[in-house]
Amino acid sequence: MNKIVLVILQAVLQLAGSTSLRFIKPNVVALEVSDLSSFEVSLHCGDQYKGEQICWERDGESISETRNHITVTIDGLRVGNFTCHRPNRDLLNYTLLLVHPVEFPKGGVLIQSSDTEFISCTARNYDGQFNCSWKWHQKRIQRAVIYFTAIRNSSLINCTLDSDISGLTCIDKDYCPYSEESRSINLTLFVRNLYRLEEHHRTFLIRDIVKPDKVSITKIQDDVFEWHPPETWSFPCSFFPLSYEVKVVPSSHSCDYKGSRVEKNETNETHYNVKLKKTYTFCVRAQDPLTKNVWGDWSHYHQRKHRHTSEK
Repeated sequence: MNKIVLVILQAVLQLAGSTSLRFIKPNVVALEVSDLSSFEVSLHCGDQYKGEQICWERDGESISETRNHITVTIDGLRVGNFTCHRPNRDLLNYTLLLVHPVEFPKGGVLIQSSDTEFISCTARNYDGQFNCSWKWHQKRIQRAVIYFTAIRNSSLINCTLDSDISGLTCIDKDYCPYSEESRSINLTLFVRNLYRLEEHHRTFLIRDIVKPDKVSITKIQDDVFEWHPPETWSFPCSFFPLSYEVKVVPSSHSCDYKGSRVEKNETNETHYNVKLKKTYTFCVRAQDPLTKNVWGDWSHYHQRKHRHTSEK
């Protein structure tokens, strides 16, 4: 059994074995382990409470200790929220102790997206705002975001956690869209389910994550369509151009259909004449032609022989 000494809200006094303590934020500490064996952890309520009678609880359940310093045994992932109180139940201090299995594969709390990353980030334009999102494992129902930060060039970027705790909305107020972007944004995210902690990172430039919004399609003649850049796109268009992928697919298929009888083109124009005379679906999506990194989502227009409907 390994032994670790911890002072709540103060410094680590002693570390042993292949385990270390990492302070995530005030009152939150991660026990970084290479295996799930048992450990002894010493907790200290605080020097200012020396000589007082102290009551301890672990996740709301009493611990049979009444001293300022106590030692608890941690088995595997069974850590918890440790609180110290006066006999009248006044809260004095607390530490949320988590386990971070450093040599275990990631993915116990979050799941990978289609691009093999745990965090996906996109920007609608070049105004400095971006969104990062993640997907929780469906079986992890006692989940929480512990800590997050986004930094560029040692400067903190303002981010807020979305209400569903599945994403961040950030704005880099120092970002200038008219100059060369030379330094990356470094995003760090700590999440947990119960008391297991996972750490995730994503490094990117805004130009590499720009994904234009959907365009709005208008039918101007029988088989002639036009569209305009998304209202959220950066202007002027001479400085922030867009290219478009145009696709005509059989009406019973989605815009992602790759089978036969598909008409497909890339263009810088904002109008297109469809040659197909049968019922079809007309699709358009936008991309920054200077980076060619991310295509926007498809907009589509269902063209029928006797009637039509528009869907965007």
